[in-house]
Amino acid sequence: MKHFRYLDIARGIGLLLVIISHSCGLSPYLINYYIPLFFVVSGYLYKEGRSYGENIRHKAKRLLIPYFGYSAVLLAFYAATGRSLAETKDSAFGILYSRYCLYDTTMYEDNVFLFTVANGAMWYLTAYFSASLVYHLVADRCIAGKKYAVCCMAVLVAVTMALAELPVLLPWSLDIACVGALFMLAGTLLGRAHFFEKEWNIPLIAGTAAVYLIVSTINPGINMSVREYGKYQALSVPFFILTGLTGSMLCIWLGKLIQNSLPGRLMAYIGRNTMILLAFHILGLEIFEMIAAKLIDTGSLTGVLFVLYHAVRVTASVCGCLVLGVLTDRCAKLIGRRRG
Repeated sequence: MKHFRYLDIARGIGLLLVIISHSCGLSPYLINYYIPLFFVVSGYLYKEGRSYGENIRHKAKRLLIPYFGYSAVLLAFYAATGRSLAETKDSAFGILYSRYCLYDTTMYEDNVFLFTVANGAMWYLTAYFSASLVYHLVADRCIAGKKYAVCCMAVLVAVTMALAELPVLLPWSLDIACVGALFMLAGTLLGRAHFFEKEWNIPLIAGTAAVYLIVSTINPGINMSVREYGKYQALSVPFFILTGLTGSMLCIWLGKLIQNSLPGRLMAYIGRNTMILLAFHILGLEIFEMIAAKLIDTGSLTGVLFVLYHAVRVTASVCGCLVLGVLTDRCAKLIGRRRG
């Protein structure tokens, strides 16, 4: 299958924005699309020819083994650094439930937080798996027929809206599986049209940017991880979908623009190491903060010093994760050779 560097770059940009937002927060105009982006890119790269069972087994191996493996490492790390048995049990339940919190954040102030071992970003892995369960049921038929694709997407939107106001966030992000599948289908249809391989269309790009800015302005409050689609609750779902699609398109175009530059190559490398960065970047941020707090008053930093601090903090976390990824790969290869 043809590989597109600019899609790796788009993933890298999205992931870097995730890490920055976890470090110090970001403007919603920069982050409203960064989770849908990963679903869109995945759909764009979809390869036909496997059965439903083969696709799901492939996704389970690729997503669930790392999810539970890395979660076990984080759980053991926190248990070894002083967590009580009760706290460890609660964290283990959070890993099994795989959701940031238990209740809708717009309805309950006294929530139950489940990701307590620096694993808050890994909800995406089980969410992607849940979305894949839906996506692979319909993907091939949507590719084959436009009418079926339109009807399928309409059903996915309707189901997402129906689930939008549940008081409880469902395990493994089952309540956002349909909208995740919809973003994947949109990516697949764009891929079959070779959308991003076409010549630059400046009016289209400008129009897409305008739509993104307008919809982001009129529908703030997006956070896909906790099923917040915007200020209008269930009625925000169509606006959220439009925001996610247009933002993803803009990010991919940016990836295409810089793909032959040094920043593009760096972003592509980050995009190819998504798993290790998702798993450990929050731990890296926490360790850096713990060390820095012994030397400076991190809470009092403002202006340029605030920006510099978080730039160094994010860089340290990213580099640490990438080094860990290289070491992990080398150990895996060494073990494989010995077994061979």
